[in-house]
Amino acid sequence: MILTVLLLSFMTTAQQPSPPPADNFGVIEGVVVDQDGKPVEGAYVYSIGNAEGKRPMGGRCPPGPIVMTDSAGKFTLFHVLPDNPVSVYASKLSDYYPDACVLSMFVLQNSKIPEVEVNVGQPVNVIVRLAKKVGRIQFYVRDADSKELVHGIFMQSCRKGTPAKYCVGGMSGPSDYTTLISPGFDFSIQIEADDGQHEKWEYHDPKSGSRYIRGKSGKTETLNIYLRKKK
Repeated sequence: MILTVLLLSFMTTAQQPSPPPADNFGVIEGVVVDQDGKPVEGAYVYSIGNAEGKRPMGGRCPPGPIVMTDSAGKFTLFHVLPDNPVSVYASKLSDYYPDACVLSMFVLQNSKIPEVEVNVGQPVNVIVRLAKKVGRIQFYVRDADSKELVHGIFMQSCRKGTPAKYCVGGMSGPSDYTTLISPGFDFSIQIEADDGQHEKWEYHDPKSGSRYIRGKSGKTETLNIYLRKKK
C-alpha cells in the first residue's frame, strides 16, 4: 500500500540524457502529454524491452535509466537496447499521474502504453499520453489519548466485491504515509497497532456510514485515525 514511497525511491535517480559512448544502442525521442494532449513538464520517462521483462514482478522497476521531460514535454532516451517491441512509460506523481509499471490492485493500469520498434542508428519518435489522474490518501494513525503517532501499524485493505483472500495487508508499516487510489475503486480499511494494546479501527464514512472509501482524481484526502486503548 505504501506506493508513493516506492515510486519516489526510483524517481530521485532520474538524470538528464547524455550521448551514448557506443553506437550499438537505439534512441527514443518523444513528448509526454496529458489527457487533453497538452505537454507535461517534469514527467519521468523510461523504457522496457522484451528481454528486460514487462512490469517485472519482484524486481527493480524500472530496470534502466530514467529521464525527465523539459518545459515542452519533450524527452530523449539514449542507451535503448534494440529489443523489439519496446514499451515507453511515463509518470508524474506530483500531479497525480502514477507509474504504470508498478503493480497495485488500487491503481488502474494504463492499457495504452506505447510500444515502438527500436533499431540502431535510427531514432524513433513517440507520444506518451498519461493516464487519468488518481487520488491520494494521507494516513496519520495516532493514539487517542496522547495524540502521538503509534509506533507501527498493520493495515488490511479490500476492494469492494473482491474476495478476502485478495485483500492487501500482512506487513507492518509506518503510521504516517501516503498511498494512491484510482477514482473508480471503493475499498475498505482496517487498522491495528503493532503493540497489541489498541482496539482495531475500521473506516466508516462520517456522513453515510459506508465502510468504503474512494479516491478523488487529482486530490489528496487526509485521514486522521485515533486508536483507543483496549480496556
